Amino acid sequence: MFGALKRWRSKNIQVRKSWTHHTYIALDIETSGLDPNTDQLLAVAWVEITPPVIDYKTGRYYLIKHDQTDLKQSPVVHGLVSKDFLETTEPRAMLEQLAEILRGKVLVCHHIQLDWSFLKHAARQHGIKLEPLALFDTLAFEAKRLKRQQHHIERGSLTLAACRARYGLPEYNAHHAFSDAVGCGELLLAQGYKFAGSSKSRLW
Repeated sequence: MFGALKRWRSKNIQVRKSWTHHTYIALDIETSGLDPNTDQLLAVAWVEITPPVIDYKTGRYYLIKHDQTDLKQSPVVHGLVSKDFLETTEPRAMLEQLAEILRGKVLVCHHIQLDWSFLKHAARQHGIKLEPLALFDTLAFEAKRLKRQQHHIERGSLTLAACRARYGLPEYNAHHAFSDAVGCGELLLAQGYKFAGSSKSRLW
């Protein structure tokens, strides 16, 4: 009990640090659908960020191996086709690497509810614990900011591309896990420096 309390207090102290004092893992996934119970995790990519630097050498991109890959609408949505899966990675190997790199760091996604649900489902299947220090959603941050400033949120105004455009960030080819992970990381930095600066402020 006391050990758990000590770990909780230590984590709480870490979380309360300035946003620039954290290390982030910007991550994106590609799936065959929206339900982790019935759809497949097809691709996962991430890159590490220590503000203000995106460390591209930490970037990883994995196509996930399945006994039978079911692409569903992925060729239309993500552009992934069967020949892309000639070289794949076992999900356990990917999850073990992800679990290691997430330890003590903040996981960042654009619409984290979807990404995190697929990752947790896969991790449970393989008996792996994913324990990031905290979760940060660039989409939720932007939605909250727009509502606070009484902006009307129109359909499509919270896509990664639309959010990036408001900060003057360049366009990327959307729906590729690695480019979207990098794009999400750049958006995090833009949001952080614009609304929290390099002060001791927090983003969440």
